[in-house]
Amino acid sequence: MPTGDLNPNLRPLRVLVIEDYEEDAILLLRHLARAGYDVDSRRIETADELRAALDEPAPWDLALADYTLPSFGARDALSIIQKRGADIPFIIVSGTIDEVSAVSAMRAGAHDYVLKGHIDRLLPAIERELADAERRHERVRTEAELRLAQRRFSATFNQAAVGMAHTAPDGRFILVNQRLAECLNASLDELLTMRLRAFLMPEEDAIDEELYAELLAGKRSGYRVERTIVCSDGSTLPAQLTVSMLVHDGDIPGVPTTTVLWVVEDISARKVAEQETADLMQRLINSERLAAAGRMANTLAHEINNPLEALTNIFFLLQDQPLTPQAQELLAIGARELERVGHITRSTLSFYRKVPGRTLNLRAMLDEVVQLFATRAAQHHVTLHTRYAPGIESVHYDPSLRQVFANLVANALEAMSTAGGQVHIRARVLADTVSVLIADNGHGIDAANLACVFEPFFTTKGERGTGLGLWVTRGMVEEQRGRLQLRSSTGHDRHGTAIRITLPVVSAPAADPIIS
Repeated sequence: MPTGDLNPNLRPLRVLVIEDYEEDAILLLRHLARAGYDVDSRRIETADELRAALDEPAPWDLALADYTLPSFGARDALSIIQKRGADIPFIIVSGTIDEVSAVSAMRAGAHDYVLKGHIDRLLPAIERELADAERRHERVRTEAELRLAQRRFSATFNQAAVGMAHTAPDGRFILVNQRLAECLNASLDELLTMRLRAFLMPEEDAIDEELYAELLAGKRSGYRVERTIVCSDGSTLPAQLTVSMLVHDGDIPGVPTTTVLWVVEDISARKVAEQETADLMQRLINSERLAAAGRMANTLAHEINNPLEALTNIFFLLQDQPLTPQAQELLAIGARELERVGHITRSTLSFYRKVPGRTLNLRAMLDEVVQLFATRAAQHHVTLHTRYAPGIESVHYDPSLRQVFANLVANALEAMSTAGGQVHIRARVLADTVSVLIADNGHGIDAANLACVFEPFFTTKGERGTGLGLWVTRGMVEEQRGRLQLRSSTGHDRHGTAIRITLPVVSAPAADPIIS
């Protein structure tokens, strides 16, 4: 029953009074009220009444029990409370209890006992037991909060999308999450026997030595770097490492007072995206450079046409002069090359306008290219081998293909670093396609450059090269609905480059019936 005092300074106290004499119960409650408590009490005489009181939703703060009741005593009440798991300070207040019974009750779980003849001891005992109970309740709450925090930490740590680890200052793993184990291609048990820094590139780890030393010395709270992780299977992984220091109270057995938290984020996708962005920017730059080259080529074509026409006229006049057969042949070659220069200035870098023109048979084109480079090959002690299958005289193509073959033969000759080199030129007709192979036994193209040789402005010739030769060559082949394939080797025993051009068969144009 409540005391009914509405003084806000009184401390609320819910008390179970296990007493068969109401006068004694009232006396106990008056002591509590005078001590500053606002008491809400239940007087209990039977086990059923105690169980009903314990079923109430509000918890009880204190139990004061007479040792002996007619059918229900303090030991019985203590047993019921204990079975309920309720942590209620239990003090025996009796006038008949002997010392042996009191000690036995204390051993059974009673917190204290006070004789009714020494009621002045009751309030200090109550204050002490209430304080002890509050400490126990606080410890229970703290332990529950700690367990909840541990569960939350464990869930966050183990289900994190990034790799996480706690290490000792020397790098030994103390705690590792599943994501980091997956990143490192190792099991959790394996990692707990290893050091994280063993997975870093030695040269990169050396760079971080100073940062790590400053972290351990307390000169910085953490740092973030991008590094390459070497996984247990030898594969590598680009990662961002966020490293910070954690200081503990030292109350966890086996855990150092200072540990290091590592957050390892796989940035492979980001690196791919960055590279794709860089490649796109480079393509945009190259496109602008190509556009500028096209505009420049247009201007050059106009500027060069006039002197070209003058040279062409001179060659034409020289043909009527008395010359030796050899001079006449060289003059004819020169005239054809002047014609080719004119064609190059107008069309090599301008794939946007395709002007229909005359066609040449494939064999004639290849023979002219071989004749053009014969002197240069002899000067470099390089042998030009030709092998043409029957039928290539009957296929005709745009004369621009002659520039394709000339570019490839020129590249082959440049690839010869020593005397005794050989260039093979082969051609054959296969059903509805024509195959032309130009192969050399030069130094070859290394694997790092092989994937780039058809990119505009890529060159291995330094200032001597424009980086447009193979790019233009492939463009010309594709204009003819053909395909260009390249294989190369830099091995000691087998080295050289082979380029195969496959073209659709194009027969000689039919004669104009009116002219014929």
